[in-house]
Amino acid sequence: MNFGNDQWNNADMEFNHWLKGNKSEVSHDRTNILKSTYFVFREKETERLKSFCNRAFDVFKKRENNESTKFSQLIQDNKIDLAYDILSEEAPKFSRSFKIEKPISLENITKANNDRIIHGILSGDQSTFDVLYEVEFPKIVRLVTKNSGTLDKAKDIFQDALIVLIEKTYRKELDLTCSIDTYLYSICRNLWLEQLRKVKNIIPLNDSYSNLESDLTFMIDETVPDAFEGVSKAIATLGEPCIQLLECYYYENLSWAEIAGLLGYNSAASARNQKYKCLERIRNSVGG
Repeated sequence: MNFGNDQWNNADMEFNHWLKGNKSEVSHDRTNILKSTYFVFREKETERLKSFCNRAFDVFKKRENNESTKFSQLIQDNKIDLAYDILSEEAPKFSRSFKIEKPISLENITKANNDRIIHGILSGDQSTFDVLYEVEFPKIVRLVTKNSGTLDKAKDIFQDALIVLIEKTYRKELDLTCSIDTYLYSICRNLWLEQLRKVKNIIPLNDSYSNLESDLTFMIDETVPDAFEGVSKAIATLGEPCIQLLECYYYENLSWAEIAGLLGYNSAASARNQKYKCLERIRNSVGG
């Protein structure tokens, strides 16, 4: 076997351990290239998601501006419960987009509906984002603003939660035993708790969901390797075949058979061999 390919395979193993939250004291140059590659595609996905979220947030803000009592003013006056109640009363039913007879709840969301919402997020269906921002986002606004945060912080947390949802879906780690609204709320709750801990503002969250799972394992080491800038520039010069291949494998977690079929390679083996060539081009570019 090619020694260089062997080293990349070892780096793949270390990279996958890192993805699962296992931190290693030793991180090889090739592993740092793979981590940087992951962050490059996460940044790309975040930018894609941001456009849909911003449009949905604009709709949310228009609703706020049309209210006789402004949501932001109520928050400023610390009338958070009243602000949330106003938005909740006005929130549409999921039936508008998902043909469900009742408002969203743990009882009436089925696996099929969860899958449809996730598919809408992944495929960039704007109506999915609009409904999520009308129905679910106000709950996150309430959570964050009642616990030392702001509307803008709630916006960031909700978008970060959607990224977590996407990445757990890609990594086939999403095994929903609850409705999508409960799951998203639990992610947002944990993300906000983590932010509070970082600023040493450790307080019990003022909400009624203290019994939610607190051990959701979605946090990877967010430390971006020093190689990131060089890897980002190198990837930009690779051309679409390499970019698509690396994104499919290292971010979307597709199998080699899936990648070969999607990108038109003769076999899974030929797609995998092309991966090594693409990675070596990056390594040579960053001087690894």
